[in-house]
Amino acid sequence: MAVEYKDYYKTLGVDRNASQKDIQKAYRKLARQYHPDINPGDKAAEERFKDINEANEVLSDPEKRKQYDEMDRYYRQYGSWPGAGHAGGAGATGGVGADGRRTYYRTVSEEDLNDLFGGAAPFSDFFETYFGAGPGTRRSRTAGRTRGETRAPARQDVEAEVVVTLPEAYKGATRVLELATPDGSTRHLEVKIPPGVDEGSRIRIAGQGQESPAGRGDLYLRVHMAPDPRFTREGTTLHTRVEVPLAEAVLGGEVQVPTPDGRRLLLRIPPGTEEGTALRLRGQGMPVMGGPEKRGDLYADIHVVMPKHLSPEQRHLFEAFARSVGYVPQASPVEERSSHG
Repeated sequence: MAVEYKDYYKTLGVDRNASQKDIQKAYRKLARQYHPDINPGDKAAEERFKDINEANEVLSDPEKRKQYDEMDRYYRQYGSWPGAGHAGGAGATGGVGADGRRTYYRTVSEEDLNDLFGGAAPFSDFFETYFGAGPGTRRSRTAGRTRGETRAPARQDVEAEVVVTLPEAYKGATRVLELATPDGSTRHLEVKIPPGVDEGSRIRIAGQGQESPAGRGDLYLRVHMAPDPRFTREGTTLHTRVEVPLAEAVLGGEVQVPTPDGRRLLLRIPPGTEEGTALRLRGQGMPVMGGPEKRGDLYADIHVVMPKHLSPEQRHLFEAFARSVGYVPQASPVEERSSHG
């Protein structure tokens, strides 16, 4: 049976030279749009969601992406791809650690895939042919049937999810993970969360995956960011809301601005600062993952706080000030009607 070629870059809507950050950004946007929870009962959205996850599974893995890019160049030049009918790669199984979090192994059995997707395989024939062989076998399709050929077992990588707070991502952190082992026991592993991680970041811990005859694979941690009530994040840029009293907004002054690591920076407020002004603190934003010496900027989004309770004297002074800058009180609708009889 002919296997339909899959253009994974087109599926995610990214250029073939797209960075891993661009790929993850496109994947997260599309996954939210077509997620089954958002589109209950929509079969077209379900199929689109599967295609998006399949494309991300390949393009977010450097080794799979390299293999796919070689095939893709050949396909675009000759209209077909080398090695048709032969397989390679690995899929993924799952287990649950003692902390209750889901742990995913990168080798999945056909039964697990069917259970996960209600009897329907989550990936296409194209993916299964080139990236989805089960452990210890190479799979090829002949007249719609699958046959197994013995090959050397591959090392088994493990993938797990970890929730990271903004302060941890800001300065880095150390975590102790509790991982399930094949014999049902658990093992503890201390890992470092590097500064600058973001939603979808993938951290590789070499040699800490599943034990197999081929040796121990690698452990991959996929990062999920916990929301922070004080800061909003856009890549390496941070925004935080800062309240400024009216007098300081008008006359100028200084306020303190918090950072995710607990420091408080002194920020000068220029005279005449308006509501919604964003004042930049250069180099105080998120670090670049892999280059923590490089940082984005932190912006203080100014909220001018109005005085709520004025004494008669304060009100008189404020009215005098208002008149001095050209303020003219407007008549209320009731006053307008009474003046016209």
